[in-house]
Amino acid sequence: MIRILIPLLKIRGLKKEPLNLKFMHMYTYKRIIRVQDTDATGVLYFANQLQIGLEVFEDFLHTQGFSIGEMIKKNHYLLPIVHAEADFFSPIHISDTLDVTLSFPKIGTTSFTHASKVLRNGEKVGTVKIVHVVYCPKKQEGIPIPDDLKNKIVTCS
Repeated sequence: MIRILIPLLKIRGLKKEPLNLKFMHMYTYKRIIRVQDTDATGVLYFANQLQIGLEVFEDFLHTQGFSIGEMIKKNHYLLPIVHAEADFFSPIHISDTLDVTLSFPKIGTTSFTHASKVLRNGEKVGTVKIVHVVYCPKKQEGIPIPDDLKNKIVTCS
């Protein structure tokens, strides 16, 4: 939350009062579409848009000092995907440069959702939404989101 003071207006009786606003912080990732990302027509292969959504999430965690590799090695918990969806608004071609924004619209107790907007020259050409559950392989069940991970994703929600 950011506290902003409303300026004192020259209207009699109005006072400065705190205004609490919450600003969404988004992470942006640059991505160039390569030959291997496309189908025979040179257009982004549909499954690769989901891959890009996962790629931006992994890159975000990396920039926050969170290692998925270490998480897997320690084997305390994993982040399997339980739902994924993508929408396509315009063809994406080889050599297109994309800005992919990441946000976390839903953070639950044992799961969270990250959403990406795929932009080309400021125009939305696609979206991706992925839901992860936090899973303990030893208990073989979902567990609450660990604080080390939750603190990272809350900063971007």
